[in-house]
Amino acid sequence: MNGVLRFRLVLDLIAVGLIIACLAYWWLDNLSHELFGAALFTLVIVHNVFNRRWYGGVTKRRLDAVRIVNLMTIASLAIAMTIMLVTSLLISRDLLPFTSMGGAFAVREIHMFAGYWVLLIIAIHLGTRWQVVMSVGRGLVGVSDASSFRTAILRLMSLAVAVWGIRSSFEMAFGRKLMLSYSLDMWDFNESTLEFFVNYASIVGLYAAMTHYGLRLISMRSGAPGR
Repeated sequence: MNGVLRFRLVLDLIAVGLIIACLAYWWLDNLSHELFGAALFTLVIVHNVFNRRWYGGVTKRRLDAVRIVNLMTIASLAIAMTIMLVTSLLISRDLLPFTSMGGAFAVREIHMFAGYWVLLIIAIHLGTRWQVVMSVGRGLVGVSDASSFRTAILRLMSLAVAVWGIRSSFEMAFGRKLMLSYSLDMWDFNESTLEFFVNYASIVGLYAAMTHYGLRLISMRSGAPGR
C-alpha cells in the first residue's frame, strides 16, 4: 500500500512541477512549453487510469468535509484541464499546427487563465491529502514514532512556506491572474529563474496548508476525528 501511496504522491508532485514549468513560458521556447503540456495531459490520463477503482467507489463512501472538498477539486480540475486541452489545440504552433486558429489572442488568455486555476486546484488537492504526504514522507526517511518537537518544527516550516506564499502571491499577481485580469507584468528570467519557481512552489504550499488546516478546523468543530 505504501508503494501505491508513494506513486500517487509522485504523480501529484510531478504535475505541480509541470504546471509551474508551463507557466514559465517566457523562459522556454514554444516547443518546450507544448512538450511540457503534452507530458502533463499524459500524466493526467495515467493518474486517472491508475485511480479508476476510486471512481467506482465514490458513491459507497461516507461523505465528510475532506471527501466533499476532494470531489469538488477533482470536478473543478476536470473542467480546467478540459479548457486547457481545447485551447491548447487551438493555439498549438509546433506539435499540432493543423489544429491552430492562428493568433487567437483571447484563446491564449483563456489558456493561461485555466493554467493558473489548475495550479491552484492541484494545491488544494494536495491539501486534502496532506496526511498522506506526511505519512509517505515519514516512511521515506524511516521515521515511525511520534515526536512533538518534530511536529513543532514541521509546523514552523509550514508557516514559513505559507508566509512566503502570501508574499509570492502579491509579487506574481496571482490573484489578478485567477480573475483573468490582463496584466503587463512579466517575470525577468534574466534576473532570477530560481525565484520564479520558488515563488510558485510557495504559493502551492500556501494553498495546500490553508486547505489542510481549514479541514482540520472543520473536523474539530464537527466533532469528527482529526485528520
